[in-house]
Amino acid sequence: MSRPNERLVTDFAQFLDSFHDVMAQMIDARQRRDELTASASVERGRITVEVNASGSIVRTTFSEDIDDLSYGQIARATVTAAQQAAAEVKRKADELLAPLLAARASLPKLGDFIEGLPALQDGLATPPPAPLTPPGERENDSARPEFEDAVEYRPTPRGTFDR
Repeated sequence: MSRPNERLVTDFAQFLDSFHDVMAQMIDARQRRDELTASASVERGRITVEVNASGSIVRTTFSEDIDDLSYGQIARATVTAAQQAAAEVKRKADELLAPLLAARASLPKLGDFIEGLPALQDGLATPPPAPLTPPGERENDSARPEFEDAVEYRPTPRGTFDR
């Protein structure tokens, strides 16, 4: 006669094997992702920005005729190139990680083994991407909470020993 939990033990052992395989693949993909770079050129190739896998600028190059542009044009174009390169490196990373994320999603959840156990991932929301515009230029600040009845705190000029 078999034990009542024998199937659970077998299923969980298979889950652990699958989990370890996916984690090994994730580690390999993470290393490949960390090596990704992307670059973007703007202003007819006068400004080129290269970013790493995190989207951080690692190199900026200007052509010989960069002095045809004003400082403001150079600044705006550099930001634009950096944003384009960051979007491209994110696209490359998403493409690289997509099969692994699908494999991870297909793994059974702990709730599949233990009846009634809530799925912890359901309660986690994905944060929205950060805006690409400077704070003063953003049109929609509706996500920022407003407090109409807040009391302003003003510290008194008294020192610690003036009680």
